[in-house]
Amino acid sequence: MRRMHRCNFKRLIILLIFIISLIVNITYILHLVFDKSFVRKPIQLVTDSGSYKPRVATIEVRSSKDVIEVKVDGIPVVSSKDSTDESSRGIHVVVLNEATAKVMSHRVFDTYSPHQDEAMILFLNLVSAGRILVFSIKDEGSFQLKKSARLLLQGLGSQLSGQLYWRDAWAMVTRKGLSGRDGLPYVEGRHSTPSLMEWADPVVLEGYVPLVPNSIPICPAAWPPNDASTHRRRAFCSAVEGYGSICSCEHPAPITFEPGELPTPDHLADVPVAVMASNRPQYLYRMLRSLLSARGAKPSSVTVYIDGTNNLEVVEVAKLFGVGWEEHTPLGDSVNSRISQHYKSSLDIIFSKQPSARFAIMLEEDLDVSLDFFTFFNQLVPVIREDASVYCVSAWNDLGYEHSVGDPTMVYRVETMPGLGWLLSSALYRRELEPRWPGPDKDWDWDQWMRLPAVRKARECLVPDVSRTYHFGSTGANLNPYFQETYFKKHAINKAVDVVLKDVDKLSEFEYENLLIELIKSSTLLDHSTYPCASDYFPEYSGKSYVLYIAMSDETDFSSWKHLAACLRIWDIDIRGVHKSAWRLFINQNHLVVIGVPASPYSELKPDDVIPVRFQSTSITVAATD
Repeated sequence: MRRMHRCNFKRLIILLIFIISLIVNITYILHLVFDKSFVRKPIQLVTDSGSYKPRVATIEVRSSKDVIEVKVDGIPVVSSKDSTDESSRGIHVVVLNEATAKVMSHRVFDTYSPHQDEAMILFLNLVSAGRILVFSIKDEGSFQLKKSARLLLQGLGSQLSGQLYWRDAWAMVTRKGLSGRDGLPYVEGRHSTPSLMEWADPVVLEGYVPLVPNSIPICPAAWPPNDASTHRRRAFCSAVEGYGSICSCEHPAPITFEPGELPTPDHLADVPVAVMASNRPQYLYRMLRSLLSARGAKPSSVTVYIDGTNNLEVVEVAKLFGVGWEEHTPLGDSVNSRISQHYKSSLDIIFSKQPSARFAIMLEEDLDVSLDFFTFFNQLVPVIREDASVYCVSAWNDLGYEHSVGDPTMVYRVETMPGLGWLLSSALYRRELEPRWPGPDKDWDWDQWMRLPAVRKARECLVPDVSRTYHFGSTGANLNPYFQETYFKKHAINKAVDVVLKDVDKLSEFEYENLLIELIKSSTLLDHSTYPCASDYFPEYSGKSYVLYIAMSDETDFSSWKHLAACLRIWDIDIRGVHKSAWRLFINQNHLVVIGVPASPYSELKPDDVIPVRFQSTSITVAATD
């Protein structure tokens, strides 16, 4: 009896082992069937003996305070050794092709700063299934790495991302699965910092990643054969990653646009459009989609000028949209001088290649443009062509925030050069700017130099009340997410189509003075005895225009204006948007003119019994002036 029980027990154990083995094998088979990243078999290479072996890439990755580096089969493919600024801090994500192990994308997310983890989530969700992902932290990458980002990393196979803390070193090599939540990690490592004042020891990993057969999607239904855009799309999608629906077989995002032509006369027919770019391909992608959707856009007129000769992804983005591109060898002893020389080199090429062009439009890779961007410039070319007092035409209003604009048909004259989408004449560049342009040894911002009185020579730029560009970039040489959030995020951009500008015939030097004097005379005087920064100081919408006089001893005394600008939540870092010591904007949809007294010539229009508002250095008060 005892022997029978013992025998039955053994049979039960064997049966349980068999069932468990069967479940494990079925699970493994189902995983192979449903996870497309494992459906493709590794490349088989024939050896001398006739046998086959899978092709494997050796991937090395380093994470440390000062350096991240990725090597494939011993060859460095990504390195931050040459970059010491904040632009390389955070989590580096390198996407490798699963068949060739070539770099398809390299992004840096400064997850020490706000919202960069959200950008990383968006990017990783756009990466196709099956791609090899390499992660590495340089300096610090945990401070703003929130739970949602950590969960995504865990879905990609990480077992350590939930434990990342201040100044830890961390690296991982994984493969993205079909759902984005079933990644296959090959190797991962983390070192903890010994104290808050120190950095962790470097993490150096080596992983062996099996590659798969090379296959490019044909997509016959959605990608028309023998079509130029299809050839560009295929070339792009085989070389670059992280652009989502651009490479979709079912619903590919458009790369050609039909925005329509400008109304006649077309003053921009021979005007080249330059897009200044560095190594921010995702910004350039967004920018070109916006630009080529604007009425009057012509890909043949657009050239991307790239600072550097090794920004392959930037070149691929330019090729995708069928626009021209030029690469420059960087010059300059500092970041500012390098950018300055990049602008000069680009302007040299623009007017050398098109010597008959009288004007050029300058843009940057981190700008959206409005649908009437070219329509706006087309209406103002006659003004700058005929009026020597006009320095440039800009699509950007430095003071144009969502709460401080009100009329997309309105244009101002201002003494500052706003940039961020602007038109200049070839005569200005060739005769004045080019001979005096700061050399590569000068650590100067090119736009600040152009604003100098000795360069500007009392000329003014034309700007819209509602901007025709929007600055979306949160990372760059002189930019960080905090600055973008504080000074650019709430900027307004025109959403109306084919806006007809008002009083274009009154934008010449003398006509504009008459227009402004009449505006001031017809405006309602605000209460100068109360606190202008109070929430209820400015009237609710009435459709009227108002005037406010502030103390300004001379044309360089901006203390009162800067205090007012700060409490109005508009640009207050330096002085922008000024015209003869006066400013124009909208508050509560009412047009407001602010006049500095006695500096502005419009002070003569102030009633004698009105005392200008003076803002003290430590507090804002109302005080009498002499």
